[in-house]
Amino acid sequence: MPGVLVKIRSLYSSFPRAERRVADYILGNAEDAPRSSVQEFARAGGVSVASVSRFVRKMGFADFKDFKLELARETGAAARYIFEQITSRDSDEEIARKVFLGTMRSMEDTLKILSLPDLLAAARAIASCRRLIFFGIGGSGYVAQDEALRFSYLDVQAEGCVDASQILVQAMRVRPADVVVGISHSGRSSITVEGLKIARDRGGVTIGVSNYPRSPLRDASRHFFCTSFPETRVKVAALSSRAAQLCIIDALYLLTARHIRSLWDVEKVNALTERMLRLKGRR
Repeated sequence: MPGVLVKIRSLYSSFPRAERRVADYILGNAEDAPRSSVQEFARAGGVSVASVSRFVRKMGFADFKDFKLELARETGAAARYIFEQITSRDSDEEIARKVFLGTMRSMEDTLKILSLPDLLAAARAIASCRRLIFFGIGGSGYVAQDEALRFSYLDVQAEGCVDASQILVQAMRVRPADVVVGISHSGRSSITVEGLKIARDRGGVTIGVSNYPRSPLRDASRHFFCTSFPETRVKVAALSSRAAQLCIIDALYLLTARHIRSLWDVEKVNALTERMLRLKGRR
């Protein structure tokens, strides 16, 4: 089960203004928050006690006391890893350290909220699909193309679509035996979401990968996987979350390889590749 801090970060963009202030207070005072009263929470966030109570219930807790107890358990170990936002005052060494620590924490948090049964179901769908199509725009487009090439090594008919017209045309060609993967950090990339909706309506199995659980991409996905990289820590989160996106799809790749009916002779493919590289080098 995801921890309190992970859940707050993943839901942050969906909170109303008052609840977002409560979330800001908790994320910025992870060690002190468990010792604060509900009145102190309200004063620190500039909100009412009722807003704090609504926030606690939205997080899945019966009352404020249970919420604080769980937060205290988590921050006892997790507070050491709170990752600060990069600022202009940081040294080169601090910037490098923050990037690495942020990515490491993102991977850990993503694993906590990942549904392994859904991951296995998605891999089985890919293993038996007629065609596998990846949709992505901008930075997500690079991931889409890279992963399409990777799945091609499993003798899967895979392709990456990275512009609006290409996504639209391929979405309209989807059949029930096809699997379509939409990748969008925000989960709100209009063409990626629309492409997935078209694919879903045509009977394809749709898979979404985003950083936000409450997003249009999720609504268009039969299987949805969420990365965890809070925007409040590093403003280049869309770039840094790419590592978590790749990790999710790499897990899909290996699970698919395990369940696919037939695989290419990997050694033969490697030998052919090496021979072509040698021939190219002689020119």
